[in-house]
Amino acid sequence: MLNRISSFHNYQSVQNDLRRQENKVHHNQAQLASGKQLLKPSDDPLATHYIQNISQKSEQLDQYVDAIVLSRSRLEHNEIIISNAEDYVDEGKRTVMEMINGSLSPEDRQAKRREIEELFSHLLTLANTQDESGNYVFSGTKAKVQPFFSDKAGNISYSGDDYQRKMRISNSQEMPINYPGNKLFMEVANPFGDYKPSYQLQEASELLLERATNTNPSDQSTYKLTFVDMPDNKYGYQLEQDGSVVKADVFDAAQGIKYDDISIQVKGQITKGDVIELTPQKNINLFDTFKEARDLSDGSVSDSSNTAELQRVVQEFHAGFIQMNKARSDVGARLSTLDIQEQQHEDFKLTLAKSKSNFEDLDYAAAVIEFNENSRALQASQQAFGKTKDLTLFNYL
Repeated sequence: MLNRISSFHNYQSVQNDLRRQENKVHHNQAQLASGKQLLKPSDDPLATHYIQNISQKSEQLDQYVDAIVLSRSRLEHNEIIISNAEDYVDEGKRTVMEMINGSLSPEDRQAKRREIEELFSHLLTLANTQDESGNYVFSGTKAKVQPFFSDKAGNISYSGDDYQRKMRISNSQEMPINYPGNKLFMEVANPFGDYKPSYQLQEASELLLERATNTNPSDQSTYKLTFVDMPDNKYGYQLEQDGSVVKADVFDAAQGIKYDDISIQVKGQITKGDVIELTPQKNINLFDTFKEARDLSDGSVSDSSNTAELQRVVQEFHAGFIQMNKARSDVGARLSTLDIQEQQHEDFKLTLAKSKSNFEDLDYAAAVIEFNENSRALQASQQAFGKTKDLTLFNYL
């Protein structure tokens, strides 16, 4: 049996081939015009999926970089405030040291009192600082709550919380961008250990507490240390716990005073009848320290107990200064971490851009060669079709 092939089907087949060749040329032209190798997802579905993932990752990195910029702004603001607080605390220390000077007149002491009050006011204003968004810097996570309030007696209360606001700067890292005010200003490590001393000293006495520690955290007793004369030009002491005598012995400066879990070291010149009372207190409140410095300024320069209390205040101010300095150093370390993390994000973004370019961007040299080849193939097909489309059997009759 003979098979007959219609001329129409031959014509249609050649025409379809021409359209496909024209589409190739048009695709090459679109690539060259856009500079992109992939014009639609169907060009390379796998590469398109990879490019989408890269774009999403790049957008996420942009969000992290924005968070770093905001965190840096917040921390730089914190650094300035803490630096100013450090200056106020240091100035308070210097002012109290001047008050210890025995040559000061009562009028001079009153002038120092006014300076202390002014520094106290500045520190309180600083502790209630707001950022450009109206958020209180030192209120913890309660950004809209004023952290510090003063009553008529000058006692300061804290209304914030103990937590820090944080910004996510990478998949695995969050950066604290503030300090809770109570941790910074009201929980300074006690420079005397676990107790706060108060003095009842004899005239011209120079006795001071150096350190008192207790390894038993459940012991909240108040201790009283009284020094007495002993034979052979020695001093003895009597230690009371909550009003009851628990130990009496000869004082040995090298050994200090030890009783159960408590250890006491003193320094300076002892005088018979000197008394030091020890109240449990692991942390000091800088606002209370300013308040006590103000009140102690009313005392006499010849009062040994008042002078000893001022010495205590100096040590508390020094501890506060150290706390502020550490906080400022911590802010500096956080800023350094932000710089490193930002640089890592920028490097990763560059790597992603290169990877995306390998899949997406056009190789112009290869594209021009392919365009020329497809163009020549199209021209050849068109010429061949033009010569053969009119051929029929009648041409040979």
